[in-house]
Amino acid sequence: MKITETVLTLEKNLQGRDFVVGDLHGHASLLQRRLAELDFDASVDRVICVGDLIDRGPESAASLALLDEPWFYSVLGNHELLMYSGFKEENNKHRMMWLQHGGEWIANTNPSQWPDWFEKIATLPLAIEVTGSDDKTYGIIHADFPRLDWSEITQLDEGELKQCIWGRDHFKSRSKHHVAGIDYLIHGHNVCEKELLLGNRYYIEAGAYLGNELIIKPI
Repeated sequence: MKITETVLTLEKNLQGRDFVVGDLHGHASLLQRRLAELDFDASVDRVICVGDLIDRGPESAASLALLDEPWFYSVLGNHELLMYSGFKEENNKHRMMWLQHGGEWIANTNPSQWPDWFEKIATLPLAIEVTGSDDKTYGIIHADFPRLDWSEITQLDEGELKQCIWGRDHFKSRSKHHVAGIDYLIHGHNVCEKELLLGNRYYIEAGAYLGNELIIKPI
């Protein structure tokens, strides 16, 4: 699957609240429970996921179905990329990698469902940009951003685009550098026990598939 530098810009939510949630990894019911605790109002509130909707949990199909909801948005994660590349594009390397990292659930599904899932995945943007209730601008992107200025997102080369989906170096080194051109970035992918702020990057993947609670960050 070719990664493109697609950025979805959402209008500021003037009627309700916006929340950003960490990797779901097949835990749609857990998300719904947490939203109920927040008195989430689907008519005005919105949820943006940092990607990796699927795999490792019991409800991957239900997690993909969230993309049909008008209040739910997500960026592309590496698990969606592997599913699409491995099964839609028949990349054997990616197929085996995906099946070894939580994709075995697909064996219990009807192949007639797959085209709809592939279509949903193909439309996921690399990043979502939105103005929060605090009038700060947030960029949501799965794993990393390799440049020092957000405005250069449309100039990323193939290796840099892969880093946006797979990168761990900045997280592992606990880099506190700031990315210019954006107030805050929000990432998933890299598991941390609680919300972690490094420079102007938030990491919010707590590892629901490990039995931990989802991090849901209001913005």
